[in-house]
Amino acid sequence: ADPVRVPEGMRILPEDTREYVRQLESLPAEQQQSVIVRAAKAALSRFGATRNVQDVSEAGHAVCAAEAERLDSELSMIRYIAWAIPAIGFIGTVRGIGDALAEAHKAVTGDISGVTEGLGVAFNSTLVALLLSLLLMFLLHNLQLAQERLVLDVETYLDNRVLRNLQVR
Repeated sequence: ADPVRVPEGMRILPEDTREYVRQLESLPAEQQQSVIVRAAKAALSRFGATRNVQDVSEAGHAVCAAEAERLDSELSMIRYIAWAIPAIGFIGTVRGIGDALAEAHKAVTGDISGVTEGLGVAFNSTLVALLLSLLLMFLLHNLQLAQERLVLDVETYLDNRVLRNLQVR
């Protein structure tokens, strides 16, 4: 989406920023909450107030940095779960080994079914935990990559479509 539509060859002057901000504010509420609209609105408002392109760049990038921090903090529970899965698998492993050792006295008489059952629980819990952890980490990595790309795309948009069109008389 291109929320700040600047005709080719036109420049945004500090006096024009109110009109562009009004266009952004007239967007539906759902679109106004998007990072691209919030960053563009902050950048244009700053340009109208300061008439300084460097301040505009800092304002836009500050919104992007805050959004990146917010997105990163929202992943904290998923990171905790990804950490906890192998720990829970380790608990299952210890429990299975404990059960196997509890049945060790029967193994002396030739009945190893209790020992093998306990070891089966131990190995299966380890395997399941590791597989779940690998899957979750893969999904978490892809989600984080998508979030980082979103923030970088917004910063690139601000640089290419907003900042390069600003002009101070």
